[in-house]
Amino acid sequence: MKRRVFVLAGILLIVALIAYACSASPSDDGERAAGVSPDPGTGASPDSSASPSIAASPSTGAGSEDGDPAGDEDAGGSEGAAGEGGEGSGGGAGGPGAAAPAGGGDGGAAPDIPAPQRSEDPCRPQDVVVTLATDRTDYAWDAQPKIEVTVVNTAEQTCTIDVGPKAMELRITSGEDRIFSTADCVEGRGTDNEQLRRGVPLTTTVTWERERSWPDCREADSQARPGTYVVTLYGDYVNGAEPQVFRLN
Repeated sequence: MKRRVFVLAGILLIVALIAYACSASPSDDGERAAGVSPDPGTGASPDSSASPSIAASPSTGAGSEDGDPAGDEDAGGSEGAAGEGGEGSGGGAGGPGAAAPAGGGDGGAAPDIPAPQRSEDPCRPQDVVVTLATDRTDYAWDAQPKIEVTVVNTAEQTCTIDVGPKAMELRITSGEDRIFSTADCVEGRGTDNEQLRRGVPLTTTVTWERERSWPDCREADSQARPGTYVVTLYGDYVNGAEPQVFRLN
């Protein structure tokens, strides 16, 4: 009899447990399920908490604003340096005035002379070759430079040319300083007409006494100082006559 009682009690206990389990609230299950899974708000993974890549890189606009002023300053500095360099180049182009000019002196436009028909007719500038030379390039303190002007007629017809000190002016300079000219204070007409035959050179020699001359013929004796000088030929027949450089000691 006792055995039956114990068996019946056990069966009732099992039924009670089953009934209790079935009557459990669904919300409890949800809470338990929620407790098992991590909270997405507080348990986020390290990857989700990292800063966004677009925020990590510097703003393009901010970089331009920071970089533009420096770029402008660099560009301005380069332009300024280029400008100063240009001025420096320009300033150094002149140099000392001892160098000879590239060609003969400017005697103005060559006269339009017709071809000569007689020996008394003037030679045409294009038919005459002129050369300029000095006997030395370096002179002792007591030596006087000798300057030679040679003219040659290349035309068939004999013609006449003026080789006087005005028509064939020799001018000596030192830098920008005009030192001497054969055209200064010439006595008389200052002409020297010579006939030129084809291919026969005519040479005129001028000796410079190393003294200054003045266009107004002032009486002021002045000896040329030691230094570098340039002699240039001026006139209508100066094409091809290269200036000559020499030195006085």
